Amino acid sequence: MLNSIGGLWQRIGSAFERSDIDGSEAHDAAGGVDAVRPTTTRYAPIRDAVQRRVKTFLRQDVVSHLEIGFNEIFLLHYIEISADKQGAPMLADFLQEFPPESRVHWVKKLLGPAVGQHVSVDQFLGLDEEFSPAELAETDPFEDQLNQVAVPLYRVILHGRWESGPAPQAQEAPEAPEVARQDGPRLRLSIQDGKEGGAHTKEIEQFPAVLGSSVHADVEVSGYYASARHCTLHWEGQQLWLADHSTNGTWVDGVRIHRGSRVALANGAVLGFGRDRGNAEYDRYPAIQAQLMRKLEASGASGTPVTPSCSTPVAPGIGAPVAPAVASENAPLAVLAIIDATGSPKNDVLKLPFTIGRGSAQNYVVPDANQGVSREHLVIESIDRAGAVTLNRAVARNGTFAGSQALPERFVWRFGQEIVLGEKWTNAPVVRISLQQVEGSR
Repeated sequence: MLNSIGGLWQRIGSAFERSDIDGSEAHDAAGGVDAVRPTTTRYAPIRDAVQRRVKTFLRQDVVSHLEIGFNEIFLLHYIEISADKQGAPMLADFLQEFPPESRVHWVKKLLGPAVGQHVSVDQFLGLDEEFSPAELAETDPFEDQLNQVAVPLYRVILHGRWESGPAPQAQEAPEAPEVARQDGPRLRLSIQDGKEGGAHTKEIEQFPAVLGSSVHADVEVSGYYASARHCTLHWEGQQLWLADHSTNGTWVDGVRIHRGSRVALANGAVLGFGRDRGNAEYDRYPAIQAQLMRKLEASGASGTPVTPSCSTPVAPGIGAPVAPAVASENAPLAVLAIIDATGSPKNDVLKLPFTIGRGSAQNYVVPDANQGVSREHLVIESIDRAGAVTLNRAVARNGTFAGSQALPERFVWRFGQEIVLGEKWTNAPVVRISLQQVEGSR
């Protein structure tokens, strides 16, 4: 009989069948002893949900992480389980029937040989329905299928964090050398996250730069689904790159990128942590707009703008066909001085056509707080010494103004002229933009 019960325990079934197994009644119909009657596994849905999440964590999350951080170990803190209306009564019974220490013991058995090797349970404190924000402050959430349409009966989230493991032995692969920081262009990050005070900005000029929820990250981003080291920005070959190594995913201009891969970022790219943009739930899903500002002349140089090359193409006037133009060696064609919901950023016009609006694909992405601006509000088509020929796509909707004058569908935007976007929208702040010449181009 002990062997039979031991076998059931090995399959982690006896912990969920206590009401069905009773040694005093273990008799068959003929009065024999040592017969165990069939069981009903009352808490099978809860058991399966937790087992499935733990197995996925071990087979996918841990394996994927160790491909990059081979010398790291995951510190498991908590496992959070929630239920929909249908599953809530059974979950309440389960939590009442099994004390916290039994749940901890069961989870440790589920983790099996990974304990001590790739996963530490020294700080694992419980499996329960809810934990306080203070308890979860030092953890990253590991959750499956964040964007699934159908809500499962039971939702299981592992909470913990990765830390460096013991030093590798001599015969093992050596630790990767520390990557040297290099100067790059000034990059302005307009961040909307869980920090008090709403939107804020951070400027960086050295790369690579780590973005994440850790206080040790180069750019600290607060959000429930922001990992401690969520992604890294690199500047290589005159191009800004993003490498993702997050738990819950990174979206670039609405497209999720593959974990462990690198993608090139367009100027003004919008990053979403945990899902595509934040949709106002920035405390859970932070959103960041990355805008390249003026490139420095050399390492350690001041912020003096780079003088455009004489080979910088000049776009044709309003009467001629409009052709795309690209600045030579990333020298800007013009500069936009902006006042928007994030502050007073500047944005270089590096190529034509140059688009302005709230859509994530625009060259200058206007913050969502400026709701009066259209998804694609303006298109700068060409630039000459007088100014910029500009297509006003919002002429019939939210409008574009210079002073009190409404601008037509196509107009010449003079250097030094300030225009206002979204003035018709009374419930949101406007955006003010001045077109400025690049120093040395006059």
